[in-house]
Amino acid sequence: MILVTAFGPYQHHRMNASGVLVESLRRELPDELAGLRDRLVFEVLRCEEISRESEHESLEAQLAELLARHRPTVCIHTGQAPTLNKVTIEKIAINSFLNEIIDPGRPAAYWATLPGADALRDVLESEHIPADYSFYCGQHQCNHILFSSLHFAEMQARSHQAGFIHIPLLPEQVTEDNLDAPCMPLEMSRRALALVIRHVAEALE
Repeated sequence: MILVTAFGPYQHHRMNASGVLVESLRRELPDELAGLRDRLVFEVLRCEEISRESEHESLEAQLAELLARHRPTVCIHTGQAPTLNKVTIEKIAINSFLNEIIDPGRPAAYWATLPGADALRDVLESEHIPADYSFYCGQHQCNHILFSSLHFAEMQARSHQAGFIHIPLLPEQVTEDNLDAPCMPLEMSRRALALVIRHVAEALE
């Protein structure tokens, strides 16, 4: 099973590019992924934002529940990145959330373990989709879910592999919020994530 996650709207914003993307794939799977239909599950997380602690606890509780329910072999986590103009494959997650340590009893960092990740930039660029790698996943939910996913996998005897894909904002987010930020049309991000999923599935075989 391949679990693909995203985040719903954050703070005062009406939408999250990753949530819109993953919901669109759940509603309408691209033809190239039709053969994987029975192996894919799409989920959108909505974290409790009352406080840093509630956000942390709700994120980990939702993730733990999804891992227990779906028992995935691979987790492809996604989130939006307002400053990026490329689909970005994260290589590492650190033990930090909102500039504080997530848990002092956990390692300082984990390397992402997404199968076939080292070829993903070439896979995307061959289809004229801007792509890159990153070694800093930020200080928000994106880094947190990758770090927690990799930690849970280690605590469960490497029950799954995990990686994170950052998606640029949607054009409508830029226009609605009057942002001076890069963006990517939904059809391109759909194509990008479909290519990532297919490549990861092939790397597992």
